[in-house]
Amino acid sequence: MMLIDTHCHLNDPAFEKTLPAVMARAANVGVHRFIVPAYDRESLGRTAELPFSFPGVIFSALGIHPWHVDEKMGYAEILSFIRRHPPTAIGETGLDFSPECLPREIQIKSLIRQLEWAGELGLPVTIHCRKAYDVLYQILLDQGGKIRGALHSFSGSKEMMFKFIELGFHIAFSGSVTRKTAGKYHKNAQAAPLERILLETDAPSIATETTVAAEVEPRHIVEVAQKIAEIRGISFEEICERTSENARRLFALP
Repeated sequence: MMLIDTHCHLNDPAFEKTLPAVMARAANVGVHRFIVPAYDRESLGRTAELPFSFPGVIFSALGIHPWHVDEKMGYAEILSFIRRHPPTAIGETGLDFSPECLPREIQIKSLIRQLEWAGELGLPVTIHCRKAYDVLYQILLDQGGKIRGALHSFSGSKEMMFKFIELGFHIAFSGSVTRKTAGKYHKNAQAAPLERILLETDAPSIATETTVAAEVEPRHIVEVAQKIAEIRGISFEEICERTSENARRLFALP
């Protein structure tokens, strides 16, 4: 049995001194593949190095998170870096229209640029979205079906979820779905086609029912898988098998 954490930040400084132990604990519970997205310029180099340190185990996604974009991003330089260090996916990109975030226009420009890279390089994208699903949907719709990828820790409505699925996207569930009061996440986990479900932890950023965010590691994806199996009334083994198959197919993993 194998689980794949399709979105975890093993490039976070919080893991710098503990990474081998973190990965060993994950392997002990069946988590053997990890997709690690960059999020700002400084994290690009750390992220690109990880697949060389852990070949066939860690796979990189390279991009800029909407929290970290600005008008002086130097996109040509970033694309040059991506070409020199071919990733498994582009990301983490997306939109976040929370009041404290950067202006929408800057975020939209950055997202479209990174979607263009994904199309040009033939790669999937991993997308963060908060309070911006309608705008994100229209942008992806305008791409004419050329872009595939994952909606990371999806928090939208069931109706919106199916609109993204119709565009060919996968829906990734994080520790949020494990919480007893997370009714919307439970409904989405029940309704999503099994062939479009991915699992992730977003470690160390999203808490589970049992563990605070700062202590979450990829091993906690077991809790996510168990909860989705419970919600859907199927076996834990089937969730592991099907979601790992989905991840391998989408991200072209061995």
